[in-house]
Amino acid sequence: MKPLRHIENVIMAASVPSNIRSAQPRQIISLSHSPEPMTMILHKGTMAIYRNNDNLLMRYIRGVMIFGLNELRDINDGIYLKAGENVCYEIIPTRELFAIVERDNLWKDVSYILMFSAKRLVESYETSVGLSTYELIKINLQNLMDEEEYVRLNINACDYIQEKTNLSRSRIMAILRELKIGGYIELTKGILNRLNKLPSKF
Repeated sequence: MKPLRHIENVIMAASVPSNIRSAQPRQIISLSHSPEPMTMILHKGTMAIYRNNDNLLMRYIRGVMIFGLNELRDINDGIYLKAGENVCYEIIPTRELFAIVERDNLWKDVSYILMFSAKRLVESYETSVGLSTYELIKINLQNLMDEEEYVRLNINACDYIQEKTNLSRSRIMAILRELKIGGYIELTKGILNRLNKLPSKF
């Protein structure tokens, strides 16, 4: 579960209203031009995080959320973000954010945010390594069902799986079609409406 109280505590201390920016759907936000590690505060809306080298969809984040809390590793060059809807966000140098955290003794709040991020990272690793095509599709159908409702209702299931796995579109479509015929999933114009118990093998 997202540690909302801890996220809000850090945002309350670090946010400067005049620094809040907005982005429209599908607008790309890159931090690669920044000369130092940066942290993003997502105040409102949904953003998708992609890996730069292969455009793999890593995960969605939804406000309120803090992303990039890491001084030991600069992730600015490794990822870019894309707005999924109208969003409000703020970017702050990570060292400045940590100075505020030190000043206001918010380390407990930061630790909960980092634990949540680590949990999401482990889940991503466990659902992407050494799996068959069907297993990848099965897991990502469940992941899609577990996404925020806004994400699930506004992204085509095939697009979601392809961006998360880089599997061929034709193979994904063929398996989704068979699962739909078998009554395992309900799709309406590509939108996943219902997920029943999926077969262990395909």
